Amino acid sequence: MAAARWFKLQTEIHFGSGAIRILPYKGRLCGKRALLVTGKQALSQNGILDEITDLLKVGGVKSIHFAEVEPEPSLATVEKGLAVARAERADLVIGLGGGSVMDVAKVIAGLYHSQHDLKEYFDGLKLETPGIPLITIPTVAGSGAEVTVSADLMDTDRRIKRSISSPYFAAQVAIVDPRFTVSTPPDVTAYSGFDALVHAIEALTSKGAGPLTDIYAYRAIEKIGSHICQAVQDGSDLAAREAMAEGSLMAGVALTNARLGAVHGLANAIGARAGKPHGLVSAVLLVPVLRFNMAVSYERYAQMAKALGCRTDGMDPIDAAALGIKTIMILQKKLGIPATVRYFGLDESEYQQIATESIHTVSMKANPRDATLEDIVNILKERF
Repeated sequence: MAAARWFKLQTEIHFGSGAIRILPYKGRLCGKRALLVTGKQALSQNGILDEITDLLKVGGVKSIHFAEVEPEPSLATVEKGLAVARAERADLVIGLGGGSVMDVAKVIAGLYHSQHDLKEYFDGLKLETPGIPLITIPTVAGSGAEVTVSADLMDTDRRIKRSISSPYFAAQVAIVDPRFTVSTPPDVTAYSGFDALVHAIEALTSKGAGPLTDIYAYRAIEKIGSHICQAVQDGSDLAAREAMAEGSLMAGVALTNARLGAVHGLANAIGARAGKPHGLVSAVLLVPVLRFNMAVSYERYAQMAKALGCRTDGMDPIDAAALGIKTIMILQKKLGIPATVRYFGLDESEYQQIATESIHTVSMKANPRDATLEDIVNILKERF
């Protein structure tokens, strides 16, 4: 008999081209003074920022713009945004941007009424009370952060990147309008899209996977695997952008309920040292982790291969799994993703510390194959 599983989705989702038209109504229901969180390059060139602020005005919502989020958001940035939100008496937070922006927005909203410093929550304290409403509007397909309850943040003083989570980080409303992803540059499209693919694959194989998460994870692999190259080659292809946005969203739903695996268990520790985009780090780590997990996950990887479009009928599951991994490698080559962890230029003397930082993470604990410190070092050295 299969173990009991749970599945929960706390966010109301509006998806599709033109979905943003719901913003005036939903904004008005959530609040009257919105902290609008964006990246430092504030989406003004492509008209998205003006469209959002105009729609909020239609709904009678005043917006206060916080355009301070960096690609790897720091605790200091979140603290600054939180101070602005409180000073301006915001009663709503809107995250408009990629995963980093939405992560910062969810922590600002979640901690609005908190009684402790952000660093205490970063170090493991559980959030004790709800914050204020949050609306997420992704402009990049990849993180699935619009529907997740975790946030990746950097403590620059200690050079530690860590994921913090709470049910109180969940957005009340996610508005996923694929039109907003059309201006995403090709390299960001590739790295973020591959990150979403990793989310789906890890959710499919995680110890927390179950029948409901499998539906979302499998479909996400299908969508992303068959459209990512076209989205990179022709960013104006709205059908490809819509498929990528859908795949990213579904992967986000899957990972929120199933959790992830060793790729994301390692990604923060490596990203903090290498200074590379999270999506790129995840993409490079994927194949070494797939090879490590092969012994216990080959049946799941055979399903992955089928979702990627491989012809696996009548194949032995191990052969089908190997074909799936080969297909991932071909896809990486097409997208210009480096083939090995050596690309990050880390000294092997750092591997033991990376393993120590990673082994107790939630994602590593959910990996389908239990890993020792020695195993993790061997993954980084790509010795199987």
